[in-house]
Amino acid sequence: MAWECSKNLLLSFFYSGSNIRAEEEISMTAIDRLIGLASRPVPMRTLILRRLLKSWRIGSFEARLRAEGVVRPHYAWPVYFAACEAKALGHKAITVAEFGVAGGNGLACLCELKKEIEKAVGIEILVVGFDSGSGLPVSSDPRDILYSWPPGSFVMNRPALEARIGGRAQLVIGNVSETVSGWQPNPKAPLGAVMFDLDYYTSTMSALPVLTKENVLPRVWCYLDDICGGHEEAMTDFVGERAAISEFNLSPQRKELNDNIALAYPFKWLQSQPWHQHIYIYHRINHPQYNACITKDRAQLQLESG
Repeated sequence: MAWECSKNLLLSFFYSGSNIRAEEEISMTAIDRLIGLASRPVPMRTLILRRLLKSWRIGSFEARLRAEGVVRPHYAWPVYFAACEAKALGHKAITVAEFGVAGGNGLACLCELKKEIEKAVGIEILVVGFDSGSGLPVSSDPRDILYSWPPGSFVMNRPALEARIGGRAQLVIGNVSETVSGWQPNPKAPLGAVMFDLDYYTSTMSALPVLTKENVLPRVWCYLDDICGGHEEAMTDFVGERAAISEFNLSPQRKELNDNIALAYPFKWLQSQPWHQHIYIYHRINHPQYNACITKDRAQLQLESG
């Protein structure tokens, strides 16, 4: 029995990976997965612990998150720490948005995380997903990485997704260039975390203004999926999401709001992981709550005895 459990646990590493897209998993053989697993810098004991923590939820949510013992830690991190920020600032709810729902696995994950994080932090989380519903739109902008992402990719099966989320999330269907301008976060739930997975430069440029809505936290945690990619995407600072972020930060409106979005550095003491470079934070420095202290205690350093 012990061997059977160990074998099943190892096989689960070969055929499930939170950072590997489904189409890549299909093309990889078991031996390919074994080579990839053996070449990882993360010790096997850590990988086993993470798998066990996802199955048996022991310890606090934050401890499991820092150990990556939760599903999609790259989604869980922004949502959890946005909830903590909001709670410290006196809010009772926050809004979390995903741009680029596609098949809906990310949105379904957010619905599951919502339940766990609401319990852990004691704050309500409203989830909303933005998508055209018909896949990537037709584009002629070369910055959209069209050589890797043809129009019509990532079509949504809306009836199946709506059945899966069961009313736990709001779907906003339509081109983001049209839907973002008219959408507002719930008045009692400021926008606290955003997952950007729109692939295109143009679509990301249309979505980034959601951060400039009036009802947002002073610091909005963000995950940007297509900051990095494989050899086929050939990403640089001048195409895709990276180009969109650069242009957003150079806009004259940044002087008006005194805001910006940039790579976050919150992982001190944690072992570096590929998804860390996808975590960004939007800062609105002129936000009325920006300087409100959210730490519980005043830190002190006592003089050590000589």
